[in-house]
Order: sequence, then structure tokens, then C-alpha cells
Amino acid sequence: MKSAVFALLATAAQAAPSTGECCRSMAEVLPSIYHGPSAADYNELVTARWSITAMQHPGCVMTPSSAKDMSIIVKFLTTMQCKFAVKSGGHNPNPGFNNIDKGVSIDLRSLNSTSLAHDRSYVSLGTGLSWGHAYAAFEKDKIAFTGGICEDVGVGGLSVGGGQSLFQAGKGWVVDNIISYEVVLASGEIVNANQKNNSDLYKALKGGSTNFGIVTKVDLAAFDFDGMWGGQMLLALEGPQAGHEQMIETITNTTVDFVADNHSDTDSGIQIVATYLRNGTQVVDIAFSNTANIANPPALQSFLKLPNQLRNTNRHASLAELAHETSLAIPRGFRYVTASVTISNDKATMLDFWKAIDKVYNGLEVKNQIDWLVSIVPQPKLQETYAKARGGNVLGLQDVDEDQLVLWLVSRWNDESLDKAMENARQQFVDAAVSVAKAHNTYYPFIYLNYASPDQDPLCGYGAENVAFMKKVAKKYDPTGAFQRLQPGGFKLCHAQCA
Repeated sequence: MKSAVFALLATAAQAAPSTGECCRSMAEVLPSIYHGPSAADYNELVTARWSITAMQHPGCVMTPSSAKDMSIIVKFLTTMQCKFAVKSGGHNPNPGFNNIDKGVSIDLRSLNSTSLAHDRSYVSLGTGLSWGHAYAAFEKDKIAFTGGICEDVGVGGLSVGGGQSLFQAGKGWVVDNIISYEVVLASGEIVNANQKNNSDLYKALKGGSTNFGIVTKVDLAAFDFDGMWGGQMLLALEGPQAGHEQMIETITNTTVDFVADNHSDTDSGIQIVATYLRNGTQVVDIAFSNTANIANPPALQSFLKLPNQLRNTNRHASLAELAHETSLAIPRGFRYVTASVTISNDKATMLDFWKAIDKVYNGLEVKNQIDWLVSIVPQPKLQETYAKARGGNVLGLQDVDEDQLVLWLVSRWNDESLDKAMENARQQFVDAAVSVAKAHNTYYPFIYLNYASPDQDPLCGYGAENVAFMKKVAKKYDPTGAFQRLQPGGFKLCHAQCA
């Protein structure tokens, strides 16, 4: 087997092959995990994405089940100079970020191992797992860990993109809770990156995304956990107790006050999604959580008393149950756009932001064919204080001295002919949010990578020092720039246009 691989590599290295040649060679080397267009499961593999905008047509799909499989695949692709894409959960809607036309798609779904350390201090997760499956796997052990807010987000992408979670005020970013990464480098070498071994790679992966290698497993700090309290509260923006303008002002004031005081109750959290549905209904969905399992905690009382309540599902539940419920607000099967802007936690900015974004929405000629979703995600300054204990990260937030809010557009539609209009609306959202924030002197350059539009440059938002560090690390571990050239999807250091 090994000699056959080397023989094929030697032959392939003589000239850059076509996609067909890449796939035929992969089929010969690893036939048990090869899926060509005639395979019964090919269509399911290429369409297994959250957003229809991410669906493309690779020449073939590989489903590695071990780091060794991945090593053979990566060494083969880099030697042959084949273009490829990598999919974990497939939750990013940006075209090309987790899929590829022609080329080779690597689907991590079979990297789905779970294990708990003997001392219960950490879990090991294969990067092909979804967070919902990861949470459920340890319920019987009464163990939890920081991870995705929605159940169908993949472990792989979130573990190198930052990672918002329900534990962020009390534990920090997901990447700040990773103890070790198992990584396959462009050479095919399998390495561990942690505070003792390959510590520069370890730090760079914590926000640096797909620029250094393919992560196949993470060891993630764990803690005892026996359920939590939380759920969703749905509010009408125009109702019997308050009109639209009053509701926006009340929700804004309550949100900003909560984030400013989040340090006094790090177990409580919120996520807010304002939704203007294509049928004309306008609602706000507020997701609550208390990870200490305290019902109706004092920190959330102002929210629980808001007017125009339509539904309240708060109860004692498991982490997996609440991740499932959160996912229902942004279900699979639509076309999506995404974009993100970060601002200071400021009431005046937020009130003007809502006015500016409503103006963008009202200017759309296709309101009856889209659902316009704008989410507000707290980013308290306390969240940034946990990074130092495990060697820091590259997010560039270690010196932030004020609480922040992430403004996230995540709108959906069905008709492909509307793609261009929604891409334009996405840019108008970014321009309006940035303009309002700069006018109030509350704009911050950080862009949460997992929420960013393909036209944004989140790596530059980490700051010049971190970009220089990441480029140095990429050159060290991937000297030929394979992950810059051959894996075109995602945000690449070689394309970072930093002012």
C-alpha cells in the first residue's frame, strides 16, 4: 500500500493534474473512503450543508476516519497540486468556504470520536462532530464544555474560528478552552499543538482558521455539569402593549444594561434575533441561558418582564436540548447571507443602528420573498480575560477595555435569482452599521470570522501584530503555501488586505 502511494506521488508530481486525475488517483489509493459522482451517497455528501448557497459540485469526496487517512490525503493533494475544500459541520453559507466546484471535497463526518479523560478534566472530540452530538455524548457523564450555540455547527470550524458559546462570560472563547489540537500539516505530518509542543501553531490556530493545516481532533477543557435553565422568548414588535419604536428602545436599553452588568452573573446569557418575516410579521426572539441551572435569575428579570410576549419556553433542560432549540430559528434548507460588525456596548449607537438597518430593509424590493434576520450577540470584556491562561489567541482582543456587541446579519430566501440583491443588501448592512458606529466613535475593527461575509477581512481585524505572527507561523508549518493556494475557501492570510 505504502509503496503504491509513493509511486503515484512520484508520477503525479511531474505535472499539475486535472480534477479527474486527482480523483482517479485518490480512488486508487483510498478506495474505501472515496465517493465519486456515480456513488450512491455522492449527492447527499455534497448537499449536506446548512445553506443552499454553499452547495457546489466537487469532482469527488473523501471521508477520512483517522488522522492517518487525512495524512495520506493531504500529502497526496499537496504533492499533486490538487485543489480541495474541507467540511466539518458545513454551517458557513459563503460559497466555496466548505465546498468546491471540481476539486476534491474532504468531509470530516467520520472523524466523530468522543472520549472523556480519566480525571474528567477534558474531552477529546473529532472535528467532524456537530456540537449537538458532542453535547449529547457526555450527558450521561454529567460533563459539559464550551462549544457552539447551535446544534448543527461543526466542531472543526468553530475550533479555529474563535467560538461564541453559552459559557462565554464565565469561560471565554471556545478556542481559549482548547488544550491541544491534533493537526495534519501540508507535508502529511501529524502533530499535536499545545502549550508545550508547537506552541506557536497552537496560538495561531486559535482564530487563524484554515491557514496552517487540517485539525482532526481537539482536546477541550471540561467541567461537571448537570443541566441548565433556558429557552426562548418570542416578542411581537408591534403589539397590544407597545409599538415598534417603543419595543426597539426597551429591548435595546435592557440588552445594553445586561451586557454592562454581565460580570456580576457570568452564568446568565442572552442571544437576540430580530426577524422580519416575508409574510409581514415582525418579531424578536431572545434566547436565555443560565448555566448554573438557576431558574429566572435576577440578571434576566428585565427581559422576562418585556411587553408583547407571544411565547416563553424557558425551563430546566440539557445543553443539547437548548442547542437544538436555538437551531430552529435558523434552519437548514434556505439560501443565506452572513456579515458581522463589532461595536461598543452603547445605547445611542444601537438605537441609530436599528434605524439605519430598517432603512436598508425597507429599501428592498423583495421583502415579500425574504426573511430579514439581525442578531445581537454580547461580547463582554470579561470574555477576553480567559485567553492568557492557555497562551493567548490571535483574535486581538486582549487589551479591549469595554464591553462589546456583535451585530450579525443572517438573512434567508429561496429563489436563486435573488442572490445578487441579497449580496447587495448584505453590503448595505455592513456599510450602515459601520457608518453609525463610526459616527458614535464606537466602531471596533474586530470581525467575528465565523459570521463574516466573503467580502470582509476578519484576519486584518485581529491587528497587524497578529497578522504578522500568523504569516510567520504559516510559513514555518506550510513553507510551500499549500493551504493558501490549494484550499481556496475561507479567509486566507495571502489575501488579507490590511491597511
